[in-house]
Formats: sequence, structure tokens, C-alpha cells
Amino acid sequence: MGRVDADETAEPFHVLSFGEQVDIRGPVGDREEAGRAVGYLCKYLTKSIVDTFADEDHVDVEYRAHTDRLHAELRWLPCSESCANWLRYGINPKDPAPGPVPGECDSKAHTRECPGLGGRRVLVSRHWTGKTLEDHRADRATVVRAVLEEAGIDAPDVRRLAAEVLHADGQPRFVWEDVPVRERNYTRTISASIRQRRQWRTQYEQAKELVAARPP
Repeated sequence: MGRVDADETAEPFHVLSFGEQVDIRGPVGDREEAGRAVGYLCKYLTKSIVDTFADEDHVDVEYRAHTDRLHAELRWLPCSESCANWLRYGINPKDPAPGPVPGECDSKAHTRECPGLGGRRVLVSRHWTGKTLEDHRADRATVVRAVLEEAGIDAPDVRRLAAEVLHADGQPRFVWEDVPVRERNYTRTISASIRQRRQWRTQYEQAKELVAARPP
């Protein structure tokens, strides 16, 4: 991929090649993954409204003046039902805090970084994916377990010490008691956990290499 001169036989000025790990698939309309991709892009493309149009090295004078006027105007406009600026119109804000002062609302909507936009511009991930953090962890664990099993490696029981996992008879497997401080050994416990995590990561990387090396 590159740009060439009018002479079609000329070599391109710049060439960009992609590695083997790149799997580029454009979103296809009317599919569930297309909606997720669009939502994900919108979430991070609108992290900062000001930075979207501003150049850190050079900010146009007219652009800066426009931002200043917008910021000054938004200082006095109500941003929500609880904004103190409603007092300018003789309206009591919703659930007012003691001593509200018009023009001093601390909402993000009155800042230069998020002019007129208080809070989130798009839904958080768990709202547009319908999954909680526990669901995402379970999905990742399923993928890792499938790779290990395909490579012939027994998947470790990562939840063997989980408090909510019961014994075969339905009773708790462990009885948790507070240990006196003098009997604790944080260094040994943390070191053992780190070594175990590294071992699991090594097994997973080896499993991926074995699977990739197999003929299709």
C-alpha cells in the first residue's frame, strides 16, 4: 500500500506491510458485531471533544476565541435539573445542595474540555454489550481453556479457592477465619501467586504456538 508518481512503473514512496497477527475485517451492516464496533469506536473517539479539533502544537487563534466564547456562555446555562444556574430564571434546582451559586456549578458540562456535555457521551461498555465484568472474564477464560485443551494441556482450576464454589455435597469447601497478623506472610503468598500466574501465561503461549504449528 503506497503512493506512486504519475509514472505507473515508479516505486512507491512509502510502503506499509501488516504482520501475520493482523486480522482486518470491516463491520458489515445489519450484524450484531457491527453495532458493537460502532459503539466501541464512538466511545473512544469522543473521549475529549476539545482535542478532537485542536492541535497540541498549534491552536488557531479563531478556534481558541470560539472556545473561549463557548466556555463563557456555558458557565451560565443550566446543564441539568440540579444545576444551580436555574436560580437565574427563578427556578429551584432539583435536590439542591446547601448554598447553590449560579455560575459555579462543578459539572463537566461547564469546563473547556467537555463544553456542554456533562458526564458520558455514549453508554458504558456493559450497557451496549449487555455483559458485566464477570461475563467478560468468563468469555476470556473460555477462550484460554479451549486453546489449552486443543493443545493437549490440562486447563488449571483457577477457581479452586473461590469462596462461592461448593463441595460435591453442596457444603462450603473451606472455612475462612481471620489469621493473626504475626502469622501472616504476605511476601511468600504474593510471590507464589505471581509465579503461578507466570506459569499459566507460559502454558497459554505454548498452547497457542502448538495450535498454530499444526497443519490446517
